Amino acid sequence: MGKPLADYVKLPEFDEYKEWFKAFADLKREDGIVQVTWKTNDGPMHHSGMSHRAMSQLTRVLSMDFKNEIIIYTHIGDNWMIESDANGWETYSELPTQRFQHQYFDDTNLIKNMVFDLDVPTIGALPGPGFHWDSAFLCDLTICTEDCKIEVPHAQGGLVPGDGMGLMCQHYLGTKLGNYYMMTSRQITAPEMLAHGMVSEVVPKGKAVERAWEIARMWKRMPYENRTIMSNLAKRPLKKLLMEDLKLHTVSEQYGSLLRVAAGDLGDENSAQQDEKYISRVNDYRYATHDMEAPQTLESWSNMAKNANEWFKKVQSGEIENPYVFEHSNEPEGYEF
Repeated sequence: MGKPLADYVKLPEFDEYKEWFKAFADLKREDGIVQVTWKTNDGPMHHSGMSHRAMSQLTRVLSMDFKNEIIIYTHIGDNWMIESDANGWETYSELPTQRFQHQYFDDTNLIKNMVFDLDVPTIGALPGPGFHWDSAFLCDLTICTEDCKIEVPHAQGGLVPGDGMGLMCQHYLGTKLGNYYMMTSRQITAPEMLAHGMVSEVVPKGKAVERAWEIARMWKRMPYENRTIMSNLAKRPLKKLLMEDLKLHTVSEQYGSLLRVAAGDLGDENSAQQDEKYISRVNDYRYATHDMEAPQTLESWSNMAKNANEWFKKVQSGEIENPYVFEHSNEPEGYEF
């Protein structure tokens, strides 16, 4: 057999790109099964422009490595993402190019790369509650723990909910119920998610990743070609959905934000639209309490910042414990309620 004129292009190996993304994800691979554990450095993932981009970039890189046969997405610790990096949004404020790239490319790629780039079976494993749950819910199967709850928080902060989570609510829950959760920011609990077909299984606390690996090993008993083709069938409804509506949603959020920037009312909780960098303290309050599991009211929306502040003062005094990792030093300098 003769020698080809040109060989296959050398792409990065697993150990190489594992190092590239070490600030945002722990990667491990066993028998072709890859576990992606989102994080920031050695702690929980802090939402930022950098993590936003890294999530879509990693998914694309994983898709180019044929040794990755099944992929599990999860989060470090016992919850999903809750915190925000106060200093991780500076490039979002750089107009026009940087903000355009973040919102026009990154917001879309974070969603579409999960569905259009990954040709292999995927499982999302949520170890607990949190926001920006895109990668877990775009998987072929999604497993969550019994204490898990999620939300589409944008509207309560004055932001157009166009980053894909609202679109997924409409898809999984139906138009009216999806609109309700998207437009009121009410939290959806694990039993509700299971009842409406938003997740595949609800498991005891601490068992989400273990169950994901069990299912992955079940799939490994199938022929590689067949389970890969099966995954394409699983992704087909989402592919059709994203082709029709994703860009409209992401650009709508971008347009709304730029209007607020132009009007000078994008900032802390006293502004018409809350900037992403100010959300950690409010997020901890929303996930540490049950306040947002009930139907939201004018009073609950209006007093969100006040309630979070009162809760945080109790945490500082030691009266109650914050179950999540909150870094007060990571808030914007001089920020006070």
